[in-house]
Formats: sequence, structure tokens, C-alpha cells
Amino acid sequence: MLTTTPSVHHTATAAATGKEARLADIRSYYNAVADDYRAWSPGMNMHFGYWSWKVNPLGREAMLERMNQEVLHRLALPRDGAVLLADLGCGAGATARSIAKHRKHSTVDAVTLVARQIVQGVELNQAADLPNQVRFHLADYVDTGLRTGAYDGVYALESACHAPGADKRALVREAARLLRPGGTLVIADALRRNTKPLPGFMERIYRLWCHHWAVNELAEKEALHVALASQGFTDIRFQDISLRLAPSALQIPLFATRFALRELWRARFRLSPLRRGHIVASYAAFLLGVWLPGFGYYMVTARKPADGQASP
Repeated sequence: MLTTTPSVHHTATAAATGKEARLADIRSYYNAVADDYRAWSPGMNMHFGYWSWKVNPLGREAMLERMNQEVLHRLALPRDGAVLLADLGCGAGATARSIAKHRKHSTVDAVTLVARQIVQGVELNQAADLPNQVRFHLADYVDTGLRTGAYDGVYALESACHAPGADKRALVREAARLLRPGGTLVIADALRRNTKPLPGFMERIYRLWCHHWAVNELAEKEALHVALASQGFTDIRFQDISLRLAPSALQIPLFATRFALRELWRARFRLSPLRRGHIVASYAAFLLGVWLPGFGYYMVTARKPADGQASP
């Protein structure tokens, strides 16, 4: 009979405890700031915007919506026919709703840890007349319980940062499981460009940002590439879109200042620690965004090989 040594049991228990603590931190953060994100975006787009020549650089909501469409474009879905997608870390479902509006015969299974986001999302689905195309699931996105090999596309828009490790291997593994052969994974997020140590002041800003936004660490570009390849993904591409985000990112200092003053006044200068931390991290995010030697915002795409096509 196999037995577990005390040291192995202790390690496994510690890992499980660490995972639960990480998930609890994420839930606490998003529960605390659920309404704060609505100030950033009435449609509850919980991400940065994508600027192009056809979009007003001062129109934040238009840029946020354009980011949703950039994700849809990179999923490289068949032009016609029904498709099934999975949104890993969906927030209140803004991206899923955007895709469902533009792709009429699509269904999105949207996964979040936060029950409050599902309540918000269901209300927004009803208002958008999309009650059936976007289906919410309360689950950890590295262990969704969704059907294996059922999805034409899987995406994670500014949610991969919450997955453990610099390679985000657990998230990549789940995406590979969910995708049908020939399906596409899209990850849009800030990444560490390399493993070089950050200058001391920037390291402190980075850790401050991680702490207040319930992130252990950002993905590192090469580590993420290795994780994707190890799960059999092909056609792996990293597109640096940092400059496309600049117009929306440049709004952060003014937006955060106005928001902080308004909310402090409303709360009689008694904001909760999590909400205060959210505001502090907004400034930190801006500073990280301008440190281009260490950080970049990437649109990552990868394809699961079709049946009969071997991965390299």
C-alpha cells in the first residue's frame, strides 16, 4: 500500500492552503471594487482600451469596446456558422456580450470566481437582450468543469495575470483542454518582457501593484511561450500593442484623481483598505506602463493543432 510521507503531505497541504488564500484574495478584491469599475466603464469593461485611427483617443468606452473586437478578430473564427467560446476570467461579461452582439450565432461560457460579478452580468445581459448567448459559470478558470474539446475559441482578457506562476501554466493547460482541434487561444495582458531584475524603485511599484490588485506576478514572455508550446500549441505569436493602449492608459492619472476625490468625499474619507488600495494601484499601473524596458502589453495568440496535424 502506498503511503504519503509527512513532508509530502505537508507540502500538498501548504499548496492547497496557498491556492485557497489566493482565490480568497481575488474574490475579496473584486467584491470590494465591483462598483468602482463602473466608473471606469458604464458597460463594465474591466480592461484597457485599444486605440486605432478610427477611434477617438479621448473616447474611453469606444476604445474599450474596440479591445473586445480585437480579441474577437484574433480568435480567427469561421466566418459563418455557430461557434462556442470560453471566457476565462470574464468579470461582469462585457467582452462576452460584445462578441455575442457582433457574432449572432455565438455562445460564450463566461467563467468567474466572483458571484457578485455574475449578478451584475445577468442584469447587463438582460438589458442587452442577450439572456441566452452569454452563460455564466462560478468556477476557478484553471479548473472550470466545462466540456473537454468543445470550444472553437478560448480567451483571457486581462485575467491571466491572476493565474499562478510566471508561465501561467495552469491556465494554459485548461485552455488546451477546452479547445477543439484547430481552435484558437487569445491572451491579452501586461507581461514581463524578460527575467532581468527591475530597478529597486520599479520593483517596489510592481509589488505594490500586485498586492493591491490581487496578483501574485505577471506572466513572463518567454516562460509563457514555453508553457504554450509544452501544451502542444502552434502558431504562437506575441504582438506588442503597448502603444495602442497609450491613449486609455494616459487617462489613468486624471481619472484616478477625480475618482479618489469624489469617493473620499462620498465616504467621508473612510474608504475601505481594499478600495484605497485599488486607487493606489491605478497610479502604479500607469507607472508600470511607461517602464517599457520591463513591461509590455501583448496580444498573444496560439492554435491547437487540428486532428492529424502533429505539433512541432
